[in-house]
Amino acid sequence: MKILQITGFYPPSLGGIQLFVQSLSKSLVEIGHQVDVLTINTEYVVPEEITPHGIRIQRCKQDFNYHRGLFSLEFFFRMLASRAYDIFHIHVPFPYGLEVAVLSSKLSGIPIVATHHGQGLHGNIMYTTIAGSYSIFSRVISFRLLNTIVFLTRSYAQSIWLPNGLRQKIRIVPTGADLDTFLPARNGYQIRKKYAVPESSPLLIFVGHLGKTNRYKGIDILIKALNKVLKEVEDVKLLIIGGGDWLPELKSLSRKLNLEDAIIFAGPVENQFLPDYYAAADVFVLHSLRGPENSPVVLFEAMASGLPAIASDLPGVNEIVRQEETGVLVEPRNTLELSAAIVRVLLDTDFQSSAGKKARIFAERYSWDQCAQDMKILYRELINR
Repeated sequence: MKILQITGFYPPSLGGIQLFVQSLSKSLVEIGHQVDVLTINTEYVVPEEITPHGIRIQRCKQDFNYHRGLFSLEFFFRMLASRAYDIFHIHVPFPYGLEVAVLSSKLSGIPIVATHHGQGLHGNIMYTTIAGSYSIFSRVISFRLLNTIVFLTRSYAQSIWLPNGLRQKIRIVPTGADLDTFLPARNGYQIRKKYAVPESSPLLIFVGHLGKTNRYKGIDILIKALNKVLKEVEDVKLLIIGGGDWLPELKSLSRKLNLEDAIIFAGPVENQFLPDYYAAADVFVLHSLRGPENSPVVLFEAMASGLPAIASDLPGVNEIVRQEETGVLVEPRNTLELSAAIVRVLLDTDFQSSAGKKARIFAERYSWDQCAQDMKILYRELINR
């Protein structure tokens, strides 16, 4: 099959969607398919390349950007001229990109599938209004023109509003993790040494983009919870991986709470180096306040690394973290419950070990190879209709 993956962001840009598209594309190539990627050149790198895996990447000039909403005239013309494919696969949210891809699908007769990675409605009032209006428009109009809508978890798919008739287009295809790279057996000694974290100090880890539109990740709540945790676990450290325009506020909050010695802001870390960071940690924390947490890749990576997870009880997430088995689910925005959960998991080393082992076993069911096989079956069904 000749497959065109369509996404607003792609590596070297960092993020969950970027990693998903890259990993899926590699796995599809490995099972014998031709994959091209059409994206926007948000990082101003080489506009066209063929990767060592044989993936052809076409990066279109970015003409306008509003809060990760991208506009590119080049993308418009390249998308409409894309006729040499068996199927289009777009990754949303991608405002404007979705509409252009759907138009191209209808003009060319090439079937189109969309993977829904989340809603992305959070920001200032103007952004929230614009994003919310577009979200309704895309579901009422654009989604109806798709052949299939893929969600990564059933609970997330059931939690969002969709117009009548659209749910029959839903398919569930879980995400994956690189099970050969993210391993419990890895040694995180060099990472602890780099940040002067003693082997005896419990280490929490968070991985994610720290842009202001990602305030729903709840890192400020996690920092406040750490202040309470330190009263019971004195030597605990928190490693925060990620960059963005929210970072200065978070650093200011840590200084205000006198937590500079307890929090390590590592900045953005390339995906190839992340396994050693997970290996250095004891517990993964994902305290999102609300959606769009669908099926975070970082959660699968942490679990594949053998880490128990403390996460918010939200659709999508609560389908991955099994309460009292692979980790602990807590109420969003509840600082006391979050801090109590962290203290409990850090002090109960038997549970920590057991949950970590079960997390790895759970993650082993979700490889990128399996994700690619599931997508291949879906593609074939759409092409043969």
